[in-house]
Amino acid sequence: LSDGTQATPTAQPIADEPAAVPDGLQIVWEAYSILSREYVLPEKIDPDLLAEAAVVGMLEALDDRYTSYISPSTFKIDQQGFQGNFGGIGAQVEASPDRRGVIITRPLPNTPAERAGIRAGDRILAVDGVDALGWSVLEAVNKIRGEKGTPVTLTVEHVGSLDPVDITIIRDTIDDPSVMVIDVPDTKYGRIRISQFTAQTSRELRQGVQKLIDNGAEGIILDLRGNPGGLLSATVDVASEFLTDGLVTYEVDSRGKKDEWKVKKGGNFPKIPMVTLVDNFSASGSEVLAGALQDQGRSVVIGTNTFGKGSVNLLRGLSNGGGVYLTIGHWFTPNGRLIEEVGVEPNVIVEFDAEALGANPQTNEGGDPQVEAAIKQLDFQIVN
Repeated sequence: LSDGTQATPTAQPIADEPAAVPDGLQIVWEAYSILSREYVLPEKIDPDLLAEAAVVGMLEALDDRYTSYISPSTFKIDQQGFQGNFGGIGAQVEASPDRRGVIITRPLPNTPAERAGIRAGDRILAVDGVDALGWSVLEAVNKIRGEKGTPVTLTVEHVGSLDPVDITIIRDTIDDPSVMVIDVPDTKYGRIRISQFTAQTSRELRQGVQKLIDNGAEGIILDLRGNPGGLLSATVDVASEFLTDGLVTYEVDSRGKKDEWKVKKGGNFPKIPMVTLVDNFSASGSEVLAGALQDQGRSVVIGTNTFGKGSVNLLRGLSNGGGVYLTIGHWFTPNGRLIEEVGVEPNVIVEFDAEALGANPQTNEGGDPQVEAAIKQLDFQIVN
């Protein structure tokens, strides 16, 4: 299971203990003092439990689906997913806007999740009977992952249905190459599908595009549909293969400080004709990439409006062994468009209901109107 977030630095305590309780937090200490002295059931006064509850309430008051408390039992900084090999069910997830569980953005091909009938857009409401209401993506990932061969039961609300069903899946080792090369029959083009941005993505991309060129491809379709993001550094590396200079993105933090991520020199494919595909499950790094290619005029973007996950997130450790996962900044496209809660709007809007068409967007099986639109756009670009 992959969460699509950026790599998080090593967790460490946020700040030293203050000499006195800050003014705004005085009522927290006052409430605890009253409870500890006067509550009718003193055996229920557990300082650790009450402190955790106070932190949870504090973070929930921010109404930010990407800012949450991580309990000690689930606090794990696990970078296996960013290395392209991890254990679990084989699905990528994002936080739900209404915080009702988490949303499946993409079941990986030939994995337990896909074989169990998990589909993009499905909502996970519970894991092994534990309600997922208010969970962060990190909490969901840590609950669902487990040892190979062990079962996990998901309560799933399938897309288009309001009737939850329980699905038991046997965990397995998941090996998910981030780049897939797909033939586009009866054309001079090839399709490069990037499922997420890992440490290997730019290398896999170079190999894939070069393979297409060696086989006579005159243009490529860069498919970012269902891509939840990943490492920002890998996103920049991929963008740099197609761009020559300028910005890929910039980040603005809580103090208004601007941090620019620039195109790296030496890209291998700055001139090959290309079209980029996105959908409403293209999030985070895939939105950064699509926005950069679009703003720089390098690629027409086709599909539907993207997810709108343009936040920079960090995991900070707490003294109790838990942590705070928080938003510390927002990304913008090179032309200054905010990604968070807005997304990237394609140049050409083309809807695609794969289930209704009986199509598989991960291959070329069945009709795919977005790929067909990309072919027409490449035909136009090459002729003109």
